[in-house]
Amino acid sequence: MNELISIIVPVYNAEKYIEKCIDSIIGQTYKNIEIILIDDGSTDSSGIICDKYLKKDARIKVLHINNSGVSNARNIGLDKATGEWIVFVDSDDWIESNFCEKLYAGLISNPKVDIVCSGYKRIYSYTEEFINCNNKNILYNANQYLLKLLNVQNGYGFCHMKMIRRDCIKDIRFNNKLVVAEDALFNMQILKNVNEVLQIGEGLYNYRFNENSLVRKYDKNYVTKYLNAMKETYKYLKNEYPNYEDVMNNFYNYVSYHVLLIAVNYCFNPKNGKNFIDQKKLLKKIYNIELFKKSIKKCNYNDLSWTRAITIFTLKHKFFILTAMICRFRQIQFRKNRRIKCKQKR
Repeated sequence: MNELISIIVPVYNAEKYIEKCIDSIIGQTYKNIEIILIDDGSTDSSGIICDKYLKKDARIKVLHINNSGVSNARNIGLDKATGEWIVFVDSDDWIESNFCEKLYAGLISNPKVDIVCSGYKRIYSYTEEFINCNNKNILYNANQYLLKLLNVQNGYGFCHMKMIRRDCIKDIRFNNKLVVAEDALFNMQILKNVNEVLQIGEGLYNYRFNENSLVRKYDKNYVTKYLNAMKETYKYLKNEYPNYEDVMNNFYNYVSYHVLLIAVNYCFNPKNGKNFIDQKKLLKKIYNIELFKKSIKKCNYNDLSWTRAITIFTLKHKFFILTAMICRFRQIQFRKNRRIKCKQKR
């Protein structure tokens, strides 16, 4: 079998990384691919670089659009894709040369498999971390995999690192109204059309950790963005799995994890201009948002690292001063890591 694989790459101001990304896709050992580059209104030379590659390889398609966000760019890519299988790659990441070959082999080995995922390497400026790289292949049914998606730490909620049967996506698209966690919701929605998911325990995707990503970057609308995403996810799961208790239990853990992101990256971010006492007051305000408060109270700590479990425990029991100290310490760690990065660049 030699089915066509469509590889969709949303591109926005990635001039430093996009060539490595495209080169890794062009160099795939599995050759029957189409590469769809969506230049999302880049203001640097990313679009020019994409056009340069258009002349190099007939398998490449380039679309230049007005900046409208990664969800819209991916949706346009889905509309243009003609392959039987869909792969998403972020423009600052790259894939191993046998990524498509290995994932496709996993798909055709079992006709019930509709999604195959690889492990990945999380690339930091000074080290790398291997995720789901235990050299074991694990088969999940759709419900089992849904619970995995709700564990943020394992990376299953990303749309990349996967090969997805196009027939499972149908007319499902990324929610353009969401700025964060839109890929996790997309993965949950397509599971209604999925029989089985195969996880390959080999690091075939290289995920570049971005310290200036939306997750880490201070934004006055930070809370609203995450609250909207959690509400949309809650509405979907409640409608589709009304009697599936494990789903909601895992959802509360999922929300609690994101509350920690808000606490560290918003409440105790030095850029919010507040002193420690006011930051602690802000933390209490966030905690008292209905969905956040309910989720923290119902959190059972399953599949959470011990450090996150301890922090959620302090919130659940309203030990706000302890939570504040932990979050402040995390911010100090982030700044220390940035200083190390700067030193290495010199």
